[in-house]
Amino acid sequence: MPWESDVSEDEVLLLYAVDNKRERKWVHEVDMKRRQFGEFHHLMKQLHQDEVKFKEYFRMSINQFEHLMSLIKDDIEKKEVNYRESISAEERLALCLR
Repeated sequence: MPWESDVSEDEVLLLYAVDNKRERKWVHEVDMKRRQFGEFHHLMKQLHQDEVKFKEYFRMSINQFEHLMSLIKDDIEKKEVNYRESISAEERLALCLR
């Protein structure tokens, strides 16, 4: 009978977990190319050249954005590590405001 098997429930769960384990990555390929293809890295250059569009996009002037950045940069900035690039404080603030 199946319920009289010598295999415990824990062993079955362990085998299931090992069998269904996917290859995990620190950073997905899409995220690795965000400097090339990401909205922030392309759009910010253009928005900094046009004060009106910057204000429409973020609902604040460039000076206000930079002042806010200077106030909170130390709190939202992450350290760079060898195996992945962290998101910049400016990009974090832009994402939050958007």
